[in-house]
Amino acid sequence: MNPKSKLYQPDHWRARAEATRKKAAALIDGKAKDRLLKIALEYDKLAWRAHVWQMRKNEDDT
Repeated sequence: MNPKSKLYQPDHWRARAEATRKKAAALIDGKAKDRLLKIALEYDKLAWRAHVWQMRKNEDDT
């Protein structure tokens, strides 16, 4: 595990979620829009997991 990797940074996943929501907002097709919004929710979950991971790592370092 490389804690400096962007995969462990909550802001990386939040930015992906926001970009995905912007793409979804531009779509007219309901199914495609729904799929993108679900993907954005998964990115939000990854952001939360990265946040929790950082918190635990910080606790372990002290």
